[in-house]
Amino acid sequence: MTTANSRRAAALKQLAETAFDLVVVGGGITGVGIARDAALRGLKVALVEKLDFGAGTSSKSSKLIHGGLRYLEQAELGLVFESVNERKRLMKLARHLVRPLPFLVTNYKGDRRWLATLAVGLWIYDALCFFGNYKNHVTYGVKKTLQLEPLLRSSGLNGGILYYDCMTDDARLTLECALDAVSLGAVVLNHAKAGKLLRDETGKINGVVVHEAETGATVEVKAKVVINATGPWSDEVRALAGEARILKPTKGVHLVVDSKRLPVTHALMMSSPRDKRVVFCIPWGLGRTVVGTTDTFFDGSPDKVEPTKEDIDYLLEVANSYFPAAELKPLDVLSTWSGLRPLLAPEDESEGASAVSREHMIYDAPGFVTIAGGKLTTFRLMAAEVVDRALKQLGVNTKSTTATRPLPGAQGLTESDDALHALTKSLTLPGLPEGAQAYLAGEYGARAPQLIERAKADATALERLDPELPSIFAQVDEAVDVEMARTLDDVISRRIPLVLRARDQGLGIAEKVAKRLATKLGWSAERTTEELTKYRAVVASTRAFKS
Repeated sequence: MTTANSRRAAALKQLAETAFDLVVVGGGITGVGIARDAALRGLKVALVEKLDFGAGTSSKSSKLIHGGLRYLEQAELGLVFESVNERKRLMKLARHLVRPLPFLVTNYKGDRRWLATLAVGLWIYDALCFFGNYKNHVTYGVKKTLQLEPLLRSSGLNGGILYYDCMTDDARLTLECALDAVSLGAVVLNHAKAGKLLRDETGKINGVVVHEAETGATVEVKAKVVINATGPWSDEVRALAGEARILKPTKGVHLVVDSKRLPVTHALMMSSPRDKRVVFCIPWGLGRTVVGTTDTFFDGSPDKVEPTKEDIDYLLEVANSYFPAAELKPLDVLSTWSGLRPLLAPEDESEGASAVSREHMIYDAPGFVTIAGGKLTTFRLMAAEVVDRALKQLGVNTKSTTATRPLPGAQGLTESDDALHALTKSLTLPGLPEGAQAYLAGEYGARAPQLIERAKADATALERLDPELPSIFAQVDEAVDVEMARTLDDVISRRIPLVLRARDQGLGIAEKVAKRLATKLGWSAERTTEELTKYRAVVASTRAFKS
């Protein structure tokens, strides 16, 4: 019988003994997308990630798969075209994870965007996906706009436009790509840091030294091409190859409040009264509302990105300007997340962080390829482009087929609501928390029945993790046995993001989860204590704005 530990040991052995075509450094959405694409083309692929899958930028986005309406203002039509069509595709390939979300764009007296101008922009937006959007946009007057969102500030309101984009669980989207890559034969290892780059006798890069965190083992991983897909850490890896810096990251902070304090049923595109930047207010489900994001240049270490008091004050100011009756204060903030956009350094930084292009670039040298920039929505296209570039070095010509391959949780689901609805109804079990059927179907899709089977076989797996949320201990077991979680942080920050959704950010259940992980992974008492200490530090980091 294989275990999580034995599978990890086997993966580490494969890294040391196999001559790979590609080794991908970085387990964010772009990296796992590259590994999945390459494995699907029949290449021998390895991927190493120093933290956990999606632990950086890929779990710190606005949780949106969107066409980039605001990029129309910057005349980036190519990016919008790619985005709206990838959004449409991901609604099919990740049916459970990429779901339609109604957006309301309001117009107030003095706004620089007039309703007529917005309408024209949205016609272009719809046309760029050949009018294949979930629903086309609709323009409303003041009365109907306030019926849609009654708490909106009525003073100066001219009306609004309703259109659709999509929301997702970015960490789980990343994870499902990693799981699919493994199913296709890729060797994938988290908590394994890439160090020195290896070179052959001609000086060409032909592999990387990897340091595995749990055992302290060091292995040399040989590959014909090394791909740097490390997002905000790209310059650090490029330095190992003696290459120049290319990034100018920007920090994005989001905050979470109880939806009773800010009850919205549509995502709102708000404009900051201070600098006119766009900020979203998003109904996140499970009793939570999200406000974000900030967009400021960041010059610190990508290993420590925290919210400041200024970040939180800025977001609350925007929310309160649109919803004055809410009177939100820092004490209302339940949790936050902070991430870095790995944007390419602009020629002129004086225009501000929000003006920096979200386009990606690929830089290649013999044996070494870097992908930088880009956005969550277009990860599949970026991955295919990187693999195409690597294949030129390998002298191989195969085409990407990820455009038609569903992610694991979408296997067997159609693009209609009916299949997902039927799956949801089938997830029945006495004692299942209220709302758990829809929650599990939305997070795991076609894999959700595995959670029910775990709960049937083990009564403790049916126990709730939080009194307000439908999460259960079966998810903890699934995280370890199937989803490659290795730490307490892996489990309750990304597999089951209590750190973001729970009122106590998972601190109350952390010790019990840690003990369950200790049993499954063979942790010592010292390791269990260390895991709890590290997780408490993660929570403290999200609360840094209070200090």
